[in-house]
Amino acid sequence: MASYTVIDADGHVRESQSGLREFLEPRWQRRNLFPNDEWDRDLHGKLGQKPEGPEDQLAAMDQDGIDVMVLYPTAGLHVSALHEKDYATGITRAYNDWLFHFCKKDPARLKFVALLAPQDPKAAAEELKRAVNERGAVGGVLPTYLPQLPDLGDSYYDSIYAAAESSGVPIGFHTGTSADSLGGQRFRKFLSAHTIDHPAEQMMALIATIIGGVFERFPKLNIGYLESGIGWVPYMMDRLDEEVEKRGAVEAPYLTRLPSEYVKSGRIYFGVECEEKTIPDAMRWGLEETVLYSSDYPHWDGDWPHTVKSIRARQDLSDAIKKKMLHDNVARFYRLD
Repeated sequence: MASYTVIDADGHVRESQSGLREFLEPRWQRRNLFPNDEWDRDLHGKLGQKPEGPEDQLAAMDQDGIDVMVLYPTAGLHVSALHEKDYATGITRAYNDWLFHFCKKDPARLKFVALLAPQDPKAAAEELKRAVNERGAVGGVLPTYLPQLPDLGDSYYDSIYAAAESSGVPIGFHTGTSADSLGGQRFRKFLSAHTIDHPAEQMMALIATIIGGVFERFPKLNIGYLESGIGWVPYMMDRLDEEVEKRGAVEAPYLTRLPSEYVKSGRIYFGVECEEKTIPDAMRWGLEETVLYSSDYPHWDGDWPHTVKSIRARQDLSDAIKKKMLHDNVARFYRLD
């Protein structure tokens, strides 16, 4: 049996409505917290888990063999759909305070990233610094669904990236499916919308951040593209290289490398789940330092409580790759060692 600590790069928490309200300003106490879910994503409650507190979260980790879990939002992933900029910032602050107290049950095992509101980047940057310095957040999360906002490579977000870089923490990009998301606009079934939303949003996020020059402006910033697998990455590396070779001198003259070189620069990471069959193919493209194990607990599409044992049982991945996935890369990304 491997002796290293298993770190989950992308677990989730189920937000407590009453818990969040304890930390929300009085003027917002009577309103809905996050946009309502338009989909029956749990199939009448048949799929997914419903942990009610940190005790349930820790028990689930024990069942799956997870030593440390980095927590991301569930409902909070839709913060970018909120129209009121000041409220979007306020609910992220309440969420981060609530989750800090949630993680206090066992701070050595429960870690969290700060939820950030892209509607006000300067306020989000200040919230990230507060969450890191005063609450122990190990990173920040931005949703990839950005209605009526610039793409993630735009200098509009530079204050957030600068705050992450100066604080020594990464930014995780994460999406969620809604009626207004890319898939939600095109499909009537959640099955179809969810299939396309996660990889397509992260493809666009990768294009935006590389072509937008984020890794040139912030040479010490790490970014994770989460819950979308890695099978699409070699194709996108190849396609981006071709585009830049033909048009980059005019449209992106500030780039000093090919896109594929940025991907393998040690600053870009991708979240994968235990069942993904294309992981070995991606490893042949030199991506072994980029891959992050993610349980996705407690969401319906995760494989809890079998995620860790499934990875360890795989015959198409070497023990060295498994260790990178389950520990080394995750620890380096979040700077946990």
